[in-house]
Amino acid sequence: MKVAIRADASRELGHGHVTRCLALADALARAGAEVVFLCQQLPGDAVAQIRDAGFLCWLLSAVRSMDDDADQTASLLDHAPGWDWLVVDHYSLRARWGLALQSRVGRILVIDDLANRLLHGDVLLDQNFHPDAAQRYAGLVAPTTLQWLGPQYALLRPAFARARDARPLRDGLIRRVLVCFGGSDSLNASQRVLDEVLPAFPALRFDVVAGAANPHVATLQRCMGRHAHATLTVAAEDMPQRMAEADLFIGAGGSMTWERAALALPGITVAVADNQRELCQLLHGRGEGIHLGSFDTLQPGAVSEAVRR
Repeated sequence: MKVAIRADASRELGHGHVTRCLALADALARAGAEVVFLCQQLPGDAVAQIRDAGFLCWLLSAVRSMDDDADQTASLLDHAPGWDWLVVDHYSLRARWGLALQSRVGRILVIDDLANRLLHGDVLLDQNFHPDAAQRYAGLVAPTTLQWLGPQYALLRPAFARARDARPLRDGLIRRVLVCFGGSDSLNASQRVLDEVLPAFPALRFDVVAGAANPHVATLQRCMGRHAHATLTVAAEDMPQRMAEADLFIGAGGSMTWERAALALPGITVAVADNQRELCQLLHGRGEGIHLGSFDTLQPGAVSEAVRR
């Protein structure tokens, strides 16, 4: 089986799209599929990460419009025809993009969680929790589109299942805190949070993880030098183990939500992108964590107070 995956990552977009598509690609490759990624080259992209994971990554030049994206994607697909599936995980691409490419592939899988535009695909996957999941995409996809909706379809690497099976039960005490705001953290939310919690909780251990695209690593390293109870890791490859060892998470929403859920790691979340707000608020309302709202409205002392709670 031949599968092409169209997804992008950057400092502005974040790395969640590529992270979950890599989980899918790994599973497909283990089943014998040939998988190729189609990506733009952008500041802070994940091209190196994709290639390090063992997958080809074909590059689009600077994309001027959705139609230009479809034309470039079609040209890349034409280099090696015979594609069984095209997977698209991209908020900027709509139904017209999928329709333009349908003739070049057997089937199209659309991965989405916004439900804010017309989409074209044989299958729609939205791994997030929504109380009205069955009606969420009404009128946005064709009646014949198969819909896979909810966290039972979350795209997680097998390492999370292994870590879940091996982890000891938590006793409710907070000793170790994992801090992570995703693959880019262009807002430097990590620093804002650390400046508040590190002086306030000297008895706790803080495990800080920054993504490979984080432009603030030097600043974070200087912060670690002032606090012996905190350590920084860049581009950690053992997140399942770190989540299993942690007692509390502080960070962004997004795809990490379901990684944490698999390991029963409670979280204090701050939305650093618009698409994280709804999920974080829903889970907060159901007692699955503490959500402090958007980063741009985060109140001084709010994170420390949440940790004390």
